[in-house]
Amino acid sequence: MKKTTLTTLLKLVLTTAALGWIAYQIDWDKTLPLLQRAHWGWILLAFLIYNASQLTSTLRMGEHLKVVPIQEPFPFLIQLYYRCMFFNLFLPGGIGGDGYKVWLLRKRHQSDYRLLLSALLLDRGSGLVAITFLALTLAGFSPWVAAVLPFPSLFLAGFALVVFMGGWMIYWLFFKKFTGVYLRTFLLSILLQSLQMIVLLCLLESMGVQNARIEYGLIFLGSSLASVLPLTVGGIGVREFIFLEAANYLPIASDQAVLASLLFFLINALSSLAGALVSLPNQPANATLD
Repeated sequence: MKKTTLTTLLKLVLTTAALGWIAYQIDWDKTLPLLQRAHWGWILLAFLIYNASQLTSTLRMGEHLKVVPIQEPFPFLIQLYYRCMFFNLFLPGGIGGDGYKVWLLRKRHQSDYRLLLSALLLDRGSGLVAITFLALTLAGFSPWVAAVLPFPSLFLAGFALVVFMGGWMIYWLFFKKFTGVYLRTFLLSILLQSLQMIVLLCLLESMGVQNARIEYGLIFLGSSLASVLPLTVGGIGVREFIFLEAANYLPIASDQAVLASLLFFLINALSSLAGALVSLPNQPANATLD
C-alpha cells in the first residue's frame, strides 16, 4: 500500500513539474491575444491527428522490436511510448525515453543489449531518413525553392531517391538483421511525418493562415530534424527559433509561425502527460516465476 501511495505521489509531483515547466516556457502576454482569435475546432483536430501520429510511431517501434525478437501487445507498447514521451519532456534529445525503453524491455525479455539498442537506434534513424526524403520531395513543389536553387525539381526527386537507397544501404551494411523491416518502417515513418505536417497545417488554419503551406511544411521538417539534437531540454525552443529565423527568408509570418510551433509543442506536452499515469510491469504477463 505504501509503495502504491509513493508511486502515485511521485506521478503527481512529476505531472505538476511538467505543467509548471510548460507554463514557464510560453510567453503568455504575446500568445494569449493570438490564441483568443484562434479557431479551437482546428486545434482539437490537430490534437487528435497528433496522437494518431504517435500510434503510427508505436507501430514502427514494434516492427523494429520484432527483429530482436521482442513480441509485446500493442496496448503495452503504446503505454511504453507515452511513458517515454513524458520522460522526454525533461531530458535532451529523447535520451531519457530511449534509455527507459532499453532498461524496461531488457528487464522484461533478457534480450541482447546491442540488438535492442540497434532496434531503437534504427527506429529513430528511419524517422530521420523519412524527414529528409519528404523535405526533398516537398521542396520540388515550392516556388520559393525553385527561385533560389539553380537546378530543376527533378534533381530533388533524384536526391530523395538517393536518401531512400542510402537508408537501405545503412541497414544492409551495418544492421543486416533489420533489412527485412526497412521498407515497412520507412513507409510508417512517411505516414508519421505526413500526419505531423497535417497537424501544423491545422494549427495554421486555426489562425486563418492559408498561404505558403509548402514553405511552412519545409520549415517544420527542418525543425523536426533539429529538435532531435540534444540542444535543449525536451527540444523546447528549437522549433520556435527555426520558425522565427526562417521568417526572415521565406514568405511566412513570424508571429503566426512561432505561435503554430508553440501550439505544436503544447499539444506534444499535453499528450505526453498521459505517460505520467502509466504503470508498466517489469515482467511480461506470461512470465513464469522461479
